[in-house]
Amino acid sequence: MSHPKFVVIGHPNKGKSTIVSALTLNDTIAISDTPGTTKEAREFYLKADGKILYELIDTPGFQRPKKLLEYLKSFGDVGALERPKLIEKFVQEHSNNPRFHDEVELLKPIIEGAAILYIVDASKPYSSEYERQMEILRYTGAPSMAILNYIDDTDYTKDWDIVLGQYFRLTKRFNPMQYSVKEHKSLLSAMSHINPLWEEQMHESMEYLELFYKRLLDQISAEIANSVKSAISLKISSAYSSSVASQERLQKRFIDKIESIEKSMQEKIKKILRFKNLDIDIQDSPLKYELFSTKSQEIFGLKREKLIKISAISGALIGGGVDLALAGHTFFLGAILGGAAGAVGAMYGFDEIAKINFIGSSKMEVGPIKDANFGFIFLNRALIYAKDLLNKSHANRKKEIINLKDANLEIKDGDLRKLAILHKKFQDEKGDIAEYEEIVRKYL
Repeated sequence: MSHPKFVVIGHPNKGKSTIVSALTLNDTIAISDTPGTTKEAREFYLKADGKILYELIDTPGFQRPKKLLEYLKSFGDVGALERPKLIEKFVQEHSNNPRFHDEVELLKPIIEGAAILYIVDASKPYSSEYERQMEILRYTGAPSMAILNYIDDTDYTKDWDIVLGQYFRLTKRFNPMQYSVKEHKSLLSAMSHINPLWEEQMHESMEYLELFYKRLLDQISAEIANSVKSAISLKISSAYSSSVASQERLQKRFIDKIESIEKSMQEKIKKILRFKNLDIDIQDSPLKYELFSTKSQEIFGLKREKLIKISAISGALIGGGVDLALAGHTFFLGAILGGAAGAVGAMYGFDEIAKINFIGSSKMEVGPIKDANFGFIFLNRALIYAKDLLNKSHANRKKEIINLKDANLEIKDGDLRKLAILHKKFQDEKGDIAEYEEIVRKYL
């Protein structure tokens, strides 16, 4: 059985392409405020493991509905069985007529068996020009549903409901710019009732969507957990040199490598979420502060009181430090004490982040980071980034500014203690990465 096909139709600039983009998780579809951005009918798919779940066909907007309707009406009072044949006749006669290019493009998929998704902007008032479009679509006899999009903040839903109810079997509200998995599934549920032959396949799509997002969370959790472990356990070495310049180069390599781990993680999260063209403005977000900065510590790290509490309760777990300063002048708390002395270990005893360890007379080494707060700083930055993208619609092409107010950084004390213990184990390249992934997933 062929997969469900839906042709997306409407007036220019009413959000057709944004809805296609959101429902196919595709941010490469051209979207613009300029009328006529979509010139040709184009097929887009949502796929699962190589299988097409459903197809959406993005089309140009109606350009000459009045003339087209006049053509259809010129045949007189035609019966319902004959009306679809008039649509086919129009397409055949005008397939090479540039005046009706857009109308031909949007009607062809209907003739070939696609159901109709008719898009209106319910933030704009109804006018009679839309009635011509809806009358033309009624001539097709194709299964159909109207979708109310909201481009602005005003709301004329009440008027639109009255009109659309006279032409379409179903109507549904959907704002592609405020995307959520729940809303996506709700719209698919409505679409499943357009054509009874596709109902089972559309329910499969809904089930896949649920599974798909669970997989996304699993993949992102794994990426964050492995990146944290890589950053915390990192050690780099080079041949021994008494040159201060050589030692400073090794220290800089260490800092650069950890920052590259974070950047790589961010790019992988974008890829997991199928963002190809997303423009993220780090400069205007809290993530603009470098990983090794006092400001980053202030925003993303545990406060001194919290870190002391976690250290004290967790006993021999951390030692390590509270203060994170700029690279090059960065000092960390390095004492590692057990039992009740864990709290003292979180407050006293400084060590440099990039301290050179000399191994015999042939090798010098930097790392791993012993600071107790560093793992939390790295983790919270990752959570902020991932949670923001998880709530980002593929249809929203505005530059993304990651904002702290949209993320909940409150990790429960019990999980903080588990994370701190794992951070300590990660320093020695040990620790249960699956346990860390499980905790991360709770906060995405």
